[in-house]
Amino acid sequence: MEAEMTSRERFINALEGKCVDRVPYGYLWFGAGNAVLERMGVSLKDAYCSAEGIARAQILAREMYHHDNVMSPWGCLLVEAEALGTKVNIKENAYPTVAKYALKSAAEHELINPDDIGQSGRVKTIAGSIEILKTEIGDEAFITGATMAPLMLASQVMGGSRLCVDMLKDREGFHALLEKLTESCILFADALLEAGADGIFVENGESTGDLFSPQMAEEFMLPYTKKLYDHIKAEGGYVISHNCAAQAFYDLEMKLEPHALNFAFGDVRLLGKKYGVECKKLHNHNNIGCGPRHCFKEFKKFSDVGICLMGNIIPDAPLTGSRVEIEHEVKSCLSAAPEKGFILATGCEIPLKTPLEKMEMLWGAVKAGI
Repeated sequence: MEAEMTSRERFINALEGKCVDRVPYGYLWFGAGNAVLERMGVSLKDAYCSAEGIARAQILAREMYHHDNVMSPWGCLLVEAEALGTKVNIKENAYPTVAKYALKSAAEHELINPDDIGQSGRVKTIAGSIEILKTEIGDEAFITGATMAPLMLASQVMGGSRLCVDMLKDREGFHALLEKLTESCILFADALLEAGADGIFVENGESTGDLFSPQMAEEFMLPYTKKLYDHIKAEGGYVISHNCAAQAFYDLEMKLEPHALNFAFGDVRLLGKKYGVECKKLHNHNNIGCGPRHCFKEFKKFSDVGICLMGNIIPDAPLTGSRVEIEHEVKSCLSAAPEKGFILATGCEIPLKTPLEKMEMLWGAVKAGI
């Protein structure tokens, strides 16, 4: 496995459906982060609250785990929400949680000021971390910024339960809120791109049948998220759409036209009907070592239109799987993946507490496969 490309070149070529010297290996957020923090000698809070800490953690994680990209922000998905007024609990060795939502309902949408994104100290910290990564890594690795899709952000400024109520009872107010949140997401993405990010990893996990009907997702997710994706692309950034939901609306993901889709599951209902495969059951943490990836067959339509596939190692595989199970998991993905337009990665973040020796097993399996 003699490398001919830089990690950044390899990652971009995969996103563009071009030839690569080997399959890129993608990193999500701050997977297996505790081992990195232990080597740094700091707490999660220490690293999280510092641009330097975030950058150092990502650089060290890449050295330890051998990925082709780095990412900021990581773990905490509340950066934009905090900037817009949601109060968060900062923890010593765990990711922040919501203490109080910014809004009681969509009727309070006037309280949201997208310009607060630019004034947020937390946003400046994240942008600062990307500037450091750009300076120190340069063009060696793909630098990934991470944002929320507007509908995801809505759940963080008013709560999921209230969101569902207002989608039905205050459609006008909810659309007005989404307009403001879309502008907020665009401003945050701009800050990350201006700081040096090569692309944006967008959390779009609320576009799922676990929560809404397809019609509701098409009304409340599609136009706003599409506007965000189109803007990022117009600014020269790559878009990776992340949806690890079990009942994800993949037809809508295709309509969003991202450069890549990062997924955890296939189309659960279609796979069950076509192959008799219980995709969600096979991918849970008690069943490491998933068999043939039938989902890749169903995602051929994405590859055919030039959307890169990014997945779909079970995130818990390095934590709970044996060496044999980890190797089988990696081999299953690689053997089913398209020849071009593919990035090997987990379907979501690897748990923080995953030990270093298990990550070394994972890298060993990746090296053997690529």
